[in-house]
Amino acid sequence: MLRLSYRAKSRQKTVTLPSWAFGLVAAGSAALGIALFLVVSTLAVLLLPLVLIAGAVTAFIMRKRIDKLLKTAGIGQPSASQPRRRAAQAGARDQIEDVEYRIVEEPVRKPSPESPRRSPGST
Repeated sequence: MLRLSYRAKSRQKTVTLPSWAFGLVAAGSAALGIALFLVVSTLAVLLLPLVLIAGAVTAFIMRKRIDKLLKTAGIGQPSASQPRRRAAQAGARDQIEDVEYRIVEEPVRKPSPESPRRSPGST
């Protein structure tokens, strides 16, 4: 027998619980915990794809709206402070018509006899 004691408004009351009832309460609470876990995990598995799809659609719609707002505000557009980008965009439309190239070789310099030779270890 298991005795449970609790105080209700400063009066002590003792309740005795048979062992079979204690086992029944423990089994019931374990079954309730497992059932709640299964229900929550099932809901998570069912709702996860829906949440991911809704998030992707929302991100796509918001990206379009934000791009439209930035374009109307002039943010991200080429300006006078970005001459390289404008030059690159203008250069992309140009075509190369003719090209010349030349190989330039430097002559090998010989040490002059007037300058003293230095050994590699001296400074």
